[in-house]
Amino acid sequence: MQQREIEFRRLIGEPKKCLVRDSQDRDGHFDILSPGVGLYDMPPAPGTYVTPGSFVGYLTVMRRYYHLLIPEGHHGVVTHVHVDSRKQRVEYGQILFTVSPRAETGLVEEFKASGTEKAADQDLPEGAFALLSPTDGIFYRRPNPQSPPYVEIGSEVKQGSILALVEVMKCFNPIVYPGEPEFPAVGKIVRIVPQDATEVKHGSVLFVIEPA
Repeated sequence: MQQREIEFRRLIGEPKKCLVRDSQDRDGHFDILSPGVGLYDMPPAPGTYVTPGSFVGYLTVMRRYYHLLIPEGHHGVVTHVHVDSRKQRVEYGQILFTVSPRAETGLVEEFKASGTEKAADQDLPEGAFALLSPTDGIFYRRPNPQSPPYVEIGSEVKQGSILALVEVMKCFNPIVYPGEPEFPAVGKIVRIVPQDATEVKHGSVLFVIEPA
């Protein structure tokens, strides 16, 4: 295993579920709160549809990366992001973003349909899942040009497996397989959509994965 990948694995902690409270500023909405003190990065863009287990950014605490996930029983469309910079310091319980769960707004159906269209565009095999890019950036399949790719077609992955990197403003963000509950506990890579060292957009499909 390459030294850089070993280092990345060492720096990735167990995923953390965000805190939730009813919004004081927007009736019928709820706020997603930080579960700890640290540097928050890669929030979902306004208009993103989130469900239980959805990845909604990283929290860096003492140089360790923690995936932040939406807790059970909450879903809706992100209406407002309260952080205004990359890697912004946040406190325990600080508002990260606000979500509207109300189907009557039409937003939930709109973004559910949008996600379905993205999956349909990739012609997903039955039972397969699409892993999406959490941000705009440059997609890299390997830690450096001399190293082999993190994964190939047919590779088996589990929670915490590094699949690729996405570079944003010289910051290399690992794309990590989230595992359950959003994906199977063990998955198999069946398609790698972007070419190495090419631009990707927020929400674009990076990998197609099926249960191993």
